[in-house]
Amino acid sequence: MHFTSNYLDEQAKEKLFFQNNIEQSDQNNFVIGAFRNTNLVGISGFNRYDSTKIEHKGRIIQVYVNPDYQRQQIGYRLIKYTIDEAFKINAIEQIEIDVITSNSNAEKLYKKIGFTEYGIQKNFMKVNNTYYDHKMMMLFKKQYINHIN
Repeated sequence: MHFTSNYLDEQAKEKLFFQNNIEQSDQNNFVIGAFRNTNLVGISGFNRYDSTKIEHKGRIIQVYVNPDYQRQQIGYRLIKYTIDEAFKINAIEQIEIDVITSNSNAEKLYKKIGFTEYGIQKNFMKVNNTYYDHKMMMLFKKQYINHIN
């Protein structure tokens, strides 16, 4: 399930979005998990674009940390590990991530890691007659390497 999903939509599916991504994982598309004992408390995924013109890019998807485990650096470590693994993929130069503009904690985290904003999609999502804008962010491999060193 991802932020634009809702419970009823996901329940109607034979398999959840993240289940498909886990089952179909490969070097270019993967999901990682954070565990406390045997409990899954967070996930982060990566998908590489498969078009030859944009195969140098990918996107982080499905970032989620159980609310009981937030503010413990789990989200930071998940995203950081996802980025590190993605940049090991030959030819990956750019990673995108999206955030709903009202999610300031996630946006701060992404900026801390080195992501920069490149656009906003107005009225991206509508929930109970309330619209939410969608911020698109990008991380370049060269900048990331310089940022962490």
